[in-house]
Amino acid sequence: MNIAVVLIVGAIVGALDGVGIFFAPEEPYKIEIFGAATLKGILVSVITALSLGSGRAWWQGGLVGAFYGFAFALVIFLAKGGFKSKDAPYVVLSGIVFGFINGVLLVAFAYRRR
Repeated sequence: MNIAVVLIVGAIVGALDGVGIFFAPEEPYKIEIFGAATLKGILVSVITALSLGSGRAWWQGGLVGAFYGFAFALVIFLAKGGFKSKDAPYVVLSGIVFGFINGVLLVAFAYRRR
């Protein structure tokens, strides 16, 4: 496993997940939320890479990534008040989708081919 690739993939996927906050004009903490989304992407990437091994299929990486993306997004969902928050339900769906993308990219790029 190439740890530099794991960190870069996580940072890019996390940044793509968080960039949408800049389109919310009423949000006062755009930079902080963007940083948190990028960090979440890195953490999901690291834990997914540690759970995978070389020789995995793309769909296995996607499922593991989706699971960890869901787990991290669920923490954010509950911390924001669950269904009482108007934005929180979308966090879970995006966590699953970007976790899946993260896992697929890790299988494709983080492990050396033999």
